[in-house]
Amino acid sequence: MTNKAIKATNEELQQVYNDIPKAYDRANRFISFNQDVKWRADLVKTILKYCKRPKLILDVASGKGELSYTFKKIYKDNSNYEIILSDYAENMLKMALIKDDKVLCSFDALPFREKTFDIVMSSFALHASDNIEDVIREITRVSRKIVGFIAMGKPDSWVRRIYLSIYLKYIMPYIAVLGGAKARDFKYIYYIYERVPTNSQHKRIFEKYIDIKVYEERALNLFYFVVGFPKE
Repeated sequence: MTNKAIKATNEELQQVYNDIPKAYDRANRFISFNQDVKWRADLVKTILKYCKRPKLILDVASGKGELSYTFKKIYKDNSNYEIILSDYAENMLKMALIKDDKVLCSFDALPFREKTFDIVMSSFALHASDNIEDVIREITRVSRKIVGFIAMGKPDSWVRRIYLSIYLKYIMPYIAVLGGAKARDFKYIYYIYERVPTNSQHKRIFEKYIDIKVYEERALNLFYFVVGFPKE
């Protein structure tokens, strides 16, 4: 049986919200009804429960580094630590919210030695992979302590799958407009959703490589939340 994720407090979330730069992608906050920020904070706190004083952290498929930004807001340890952002989109790294080191690479071919990082983490990105098992294999390969990630999955319930298909294809792109985005730029999310495996298939893959400590499905099972130790 897996444990529950640790929930970020209202005070911690307020700090993240209040200090977050204007360059942050507001459209994503509208789409998720502000849950993306909260879930990133939950992920950071849950990871730190299992890795108290990390020294080297990798943010996989980091985008502009929203997860690493949240990490810095929550992790109050005064000891020195380093975060590395990795992404295959150069423009995303150039717009990063933090000034730490950046590496241009794909998440299914990480250019790092085995067991390099105390923490390997990712948020809202792994579903873009053509082969999720390759990505899980890579992130567990380079972690020496803990991995944690949130990504889009697909409910095992066919009723929820139909409902979410309608939402993602016909409703969500137009909600994004409220955040200043263009609807056409968000329609691709539906096509990613259509090709991803179901959550039960995802979990079987995770269990091959991860000693799972926390596994949760959120938002009508559209997202999975995973924290655990790489298996030997």
